[in-house]
Amino acid sequence: MKKIKTFKILVLLKPGDSQPALERANEFARFMPDIEVTACRIINDFDELTKESQTAQVNRELLVLAKRHPNIKNFVPRIICAKNVPEAFVKEAKDGQYTMAIISANKRNKIKDLFISTIDSQVMRTIQVPLLVVKDANAPQRLDKVILLAIDFEEDDHDKKLDEVLFQAAKIFADEFNGEIHVANCVSPLNRGYMGGNTSPSKILGSAVPGIKSRGDIHQRFLDVFALEHHLPIEHTHVVQGRVDEEIPRLCKALDARMVCMGSSAKSGLLSPMNSSASELVLEQILGDIFIVNDVTPYFE
Repeated sequence: MKKIKTFKILVLLKPGDSQPALERANEFARFMPDIEVTACRIINDFDELTKESQTAQVNRELLVLAKRHPNIKNFVPRIICAKNVPEAFVKEAKDGQYTMAIISANKRNKIKDLFISTIDSQVMRTIQVPLLVVKDANAPQRLDKVILLAIDFEEDDHDKKLDEVLFQAAKIFADEFNGEIHVANCVSPLNRGYMGGNTSPSKILGSAVPGIKSRGDIHQRFLDVFALEHHLPIEHTHVVQGRVDEEIPRLCKALDARMVCMGSSAKSGLLSPMNSSASELVLEQILGDIFIVNDVTPYFE
């Protein structure tokens, strides 16, 4: 994994006064004063006649925001005029070589969202840098809380590089906020048509390893190995059986977790337990933030 020289955070600002993503960046800056935070406002309703005046107005608003967030010592304003907000933000995240990005979660409308993807959904599915999605800036974010690392150990799609990126991210959050890392492995239903996962490990390991009697046993064995390699207590590992979007939120509530870290591998198919849709469904059900990694390539170039 390549070494990061400067910790750069790109924050997508929303129209209006409420800025959950920037509030979270301000909180991080309280513990990590050296980080650079780029506050990005994308103007999508403009024409050539109004572009200059709108940019000037937004620039004044960004100066006010900087004063309201004194923890951010390295506050960088960024204004982009673009019709497609998610596309422009994803491009800026990639071109600017940011360490991570932070966005605010959009409110869901069950019927409308069937036809029109929200901005946060589009960003979650396409961004190539690690992404933190903040659901509620006022949600409890005390110290000593659990950082839940959700890993899919299904054999066919399993990506160990993604595991390492997620673990290192979880460790940074846990170290900075005096929290503890827990690891969850969700054993998806056997029904291949409903959030199903690969069932081959049960056939391979079930007949070869003494003491292995069920899929739960197999996945606990995967967790035991991961915990040993990363110096985690076995009691911080959890095998949950069922749908990802139901079991991960249930575990978060039981552990009072402040954050979920999970990956969405490019190799994953539509029905993979950890695809982008699963990340969005988990986001809808939890109270804390969700940290997502879609592409591990930049870390292993």
